[in-house]
Amino acid sequence: MAGSKALPNVKVPPKDEEELLLEKLVFGDSEGFESNLKKIDNLYDFSDDEDNDNASSLSDSDDEGSDLDGVQDEDLFFIDDNGDNGEDAMEIDGHDQSNDSDSDEDDNEDEDEDAWIDSDDEKVTISLLSSDRIRKLRKTEADSIISGNTYSKRIRSQFEKIYPRPEWITKLEERLEAGENDEDDNEDLEEADGDSAPEPTDSNAILNLLSTSASFIITKQLKLIAPNRISITRLQNANHVKPSKGAIQTLSFHHSHPLLMTGGFDRTLRIYHIDGKTNNLVTSLHLRNSPITSSSFSPLSANSNLIFAGGRRRYMNKWDLNSGEVEKISRMYGHEQTQKSFEYFKISPKGNYIGLTGNSGWCNILNGVTGQWIRGFKIEGTIIDFEFGFDESFIIIVNTAGEVWEFELNSKSKTKKVDNGVIINKWQDDAGVGITKIKLGGPKNRWLAIGTSNGIVNIYDRNSNNLKPFKCVENLVTSISSLAFSPDGQILAIASRAKKDAFRLVHLPSGTVYSNWPTSGTPLGRVTAVSFSPNNEMLAIGNEGGKVTLWRLNHY
Repeated sequence: MAGSKALPNVKVPPKDEEELLLEKLVFGDSEGFESNLKKIDNLYDFSDDEDNDNASSLSDSDDEGSDLDGVQDEDLFFIDDNGDNGEDAMEIDGHDQSNDSDSDEDDNEDEDEDAWIDSDDEKVTISLLSSDRIRKLRKTEADSIISGNTYSKRIRSQFEKIYPRPEWITKLEERLEAGENDEDDNEDLEEADGDSAPEPTDSNAILNLLSTSASFIITKQLKLIAPNRISITRLQNANHVKPSKGAIQTLSFHHSHPLLMTGGFDRTLRIYHIDGKTNNLVTSLHLRNSPITSSSFSPLSANSNLIFAGGRRRYMNKWDLNSGEVEKISRMYGHEQTQKSFEYFKISPKGNYIGLTGNSGWCNILNGVTGQWIRGFKIEGTIIDFEFGFDESFIIIVNTAGEVWEFELNSKSKTKKVDNGVIINKWQDDAGVGITKIKLGGPKNRWLAIGTSNGIVNIYDRNSNNLKPFKCVENLVTSISSLAFSPDGQILAIASRAKKDAFRLVHLPSGTVYSNWPTSGTPLGRVTAVSFSPNNEMLAIGNEGGKVTLWRLNHY
């Protein structure tokens, strides 16, 4: 090159061993490169030569291991007893390292699925020995300190042991895995919006569920009431909005609605909506020239809006609440001489029959819907009261002398008959004479109460087949005018209108009379009518002053 100074020829010395070794380590050499290529080509080829090489290597290792034959076993292994030092929050569960790594991977997968993760859990360490409550979370005796994440996982595992995973979650996951995801649901909605109609569904599914779960909701009625003291609270008078102008002669609760009907000598039926606070008047009916001594709602489900009312007249009134029509019933068809007054009647539990106390010992049975005469039962003496069986298979009739007859309502047997009635049983009440009232109550009419004119009430247990009363209540001294059982049969109310505040509650099956209520300050007056609500929660008491006091039984 012009203008440049020529460099002298420098002789490069040959590479020494150290330089060659360094070059080989950095850049490699051709010999090593070719040998590595051969190894890659034969990586998955296991030849006999290689097997021989492996066998020789194993034999060499055996030869080397033979040098440890004289070493004791405890010198070959050691156990790490240090446990968790708390710095890295590692836990020792007695598992090998591979299992721990697998569990960590599973935990990481679970953490990815968590909706929310607290970053402070990684910084928290918890001592399992701090309290007895969390000591149960230990897996080994060496477990003492764990991290916050591990603690939350163990708590979750403990909870799932006590409360297993619901089946509906497992079924939902199976449906999702089968392809029933949200996209399919959206497609179904789109099809529903189009021309194709969706598959029919059960719209009453919730109603069916609620109807089957009633036993779990209504739990108070299954509890037994205390036999010594009763808890009772006074509510607003049932008829304070529109009081009666005469004495209350009859009370009747509706079988399915919160309605209470009152009637008396003021010739007016009044229906109140009972809520315990306002008790508004729903409707009323004035029956001209017909004082009311008996009235009742019809228990028939198909005719639950029918009301029957009667007084000292030769007819009965039927009031249809749906149409407002009032019909007179006097269809005796040749039996007029045995029924001169419709003042006292009772409707059977299912509403198929209406019984009337007639004269000359007759008890006439009418159809519960049409009011037509069906049949009659004749007893000796003067009939005073009667009661239908819970299944309408029999009727009990008593006269003033205390003789009790039990007849079959639908008799087809060929046993002894008296005036078209099949007698099931006939017996004498223990009280003797002066019977005024009888009443059946309890599950399947277990209890039979018979009141007398001297204030004694005999209570019979019909399940024992004993014709002697198991309890004789003598707390009242005047004539018994009212007997009423609570629907569950745990309480019997007895009253006498001949004396002020003559009212008592009797517990069954013990037969004890509650002493804490009513007290001397309880404003009952002369009690003329008593009725329990169908749910056992309320007690209505009518008096001669035209008032209906309302009481809540706190047990229910």
